[in-house]
Amino acid sequence: MQFARNAVVAGGTGLVGAELLKLLAAERRYGRITSLVRRETVSAGRVDNRVVSFDHLDRSELPEVDDAYCCLGTTRRVAGSDDAFRKVDFDYVLAYARAAQRAGAVRFLLVSAMGAKVESRFLYTRVKGQVEAAISTLGFQVVGIARPSFLIGRRARARGGETAALVLSQAVTPFMVGPLRRFRPIEARTVAAGLIYLAFSAREGVSVLSSEEIVSAVQSAHVEEELAVHGAVQPNNFKQSN
Repeated sequence: MQFARNAVVAGGTGLVGAELLKLLAAERRYGRITSLVRRETVSAGRVDNRVVSFDHLDRSELPEVDDAYCCLGTTRRVAGSDDAFRKVDFDYVLAYARAAQRAGAVRFLLVSAMGAKVESRFLYTRVKGQVEAAISTLGFQVVGIARPSFLIGRRARARGGETAALVLSQAVTPFMVGPLRRFRPIEARTVAAGLIYLAFSAREGVSVLSSEEIVSAVQSAHVEEELAVHGAVQPNNFKQSN
């Protein structure tokens, strides 16, 4: 069987990244899947780990790749300072994108955040908006951006306050209707599936999916796949959202 694409993932130990690697390992449309890691770890399934220095990604040579997935990210609290946060969420992401481009990537799939905006008053959403803008100018054939709201899932190391926030969000979710729907928490696995959906369905240019759009796209893809298996339809192309 001939495989058409190779994928590389940065941030595979995070909440969305870990789910993404599980999905990619079962995704037969990829021939090789590489996860960039800081230190030697046991590879899972079809995923090959490659040790890199994220401080020197500008000098790193990545394996030949078609689709570069980026799930890198931290918080101001975890990072310890504004500069340390920006280093991870902007500098590392941009350096990774450039390294992936040198390795042949034509599609870049990025996990951002709801409210990302270059002019935001808040550091977190401002840096997310700035890195989105920077990636969008690099010349990738496709830039797919997922902007999830609050993420649901198990982290290897829980961030302070997240457990309480998760319990509260799940309790109020049924009441989040109308304009509040966009603030509903979203499963990390759904976000990961949304990135893969963008990789195979997004049109050329920059496509942005909100939490609601991620859920809708993934649900639609599953329905179309089921119908296609039975010969009822052929999957539709993704409609670009900016």
